[in-house]
Amino acid sequence: MDRQLARPGDADRRNYRTLAIVAAFILILPAWAKFIPGDVLHIDIVNIMVLAGIYACVVVGLNLLVGYAGQISLGHAAFFGIGAYTTAILCTRLHWFPTWLGVIAGAALAGAIGWLVGKPVLRLKGHYLAMATLGLGEIAFILFQQLKGLTGGTVGIMDIPPLSILGLKFDSDLKFYFLVWVIVIALMLLTINLIRSRVGRGLRALHSSEVAADAMGVNTSRYKVQVFVLSAAFAGLGGALFAHFQKYINPESFVIAVSIMFITMVVVGGMGNIWGALIGVLLLTFLPSVIQALPQWIPGLPSALQNFSNYELILYGLLLILFMMFLPKGVADGLGRAADYSEVRARHLRDRRRAKKLEGH
Repeated sequence: MDRQLARPGDADRRNYRTLAIVAAFILILPAWAKFIPGDVLHIDIVNIMVLAGIYACVVVGLNLLVGYAGQISLGHAAFFGIGAYTTAILCTRLHWFPTWLGVIAGAALAGAIGWLVGKPVLRLKGHYLAMATLGLGEIAFILFQQLKGLTGGTVGIMDIPPLSILGLKFDSDLKFYFLVWVIVIALMLLTINLIRSRVGRGLRALHSSEVAADAMGVNTSRYKVQVFVLSAAFAGLGGALFAHFQKYINPESFVIAVSIMFITMVVVGGMGNIWGALIGVLLLTFLPSVIQALPQWIPGLPSALQNFSNYELILYGLLLILFMMFLPKGVADGLGRAADYSEVRARHLRDRRRAKKLEGH
């Protein structure tokens, strides 16, 4: 059955089934990853998967904003940083402050600032909105540097305590891995239910045509602000988790390149596809580590290619151009079409074999 003709119930069952498969994969990944010697891959899979889960918190929300509501944002590193600095400041200045509450505070403050910024900014459209959110990211970066009394300036904040929930400390990569991916799966479940709700239908109508959505009675202004706030809160949650995982943050962790990385993850994975966010995150989170490991796999590789930061923005820009030209709906859509084609081919082969058996009789 073609995915465009699939009934809503079929799509829901497919999404829940996929989510169960992802959860099972996440559960067993550390078990088989530890049996791969480090001198084979030269990559710490669990550590990178923790970062992927943190980035997924941001990109799932950004995909709602960009892919479903059609509102561009080039400043999500700002909300990522707000979440990180909020919990870092609270938990290092107030030593009695619960770290889990710091994470919630980081997400809440990012969402609140998203509401304050979103009310005026989302009146803009197209490249004007993109430039406004880009400016937001730059303002946040400057404030992170200049508010030295709070943020530590360019030095940043060190000795951020590990996250602790009800006495359980997540002080190792493995513990943090399971925590982060439980949160990601919960966010994915929330997203699936949101997309199939009245709000999700309103967001899709907004993406198709804001004028037509207004004419149909959709409160487009309210929906745009709501999805922007939710996306900002998701980014703040990711930033707060990032702070407790790294135990050290500085403004360089929240530069414009990080916002571009997030939007590239959305485009590469597939805008408007629930699973596109995860695919884009996994591909681009592993990419720097794979590039850094290339000298171990390919002796004699030029040293200029070994440092990912030398050409990070160039590569992200190239990926954006290529995917928008040749695969505008992202890897997730390409994989979905391949799966549909395989299913149709398998059905045709079964029908042909059945027809041959009937002819033999």
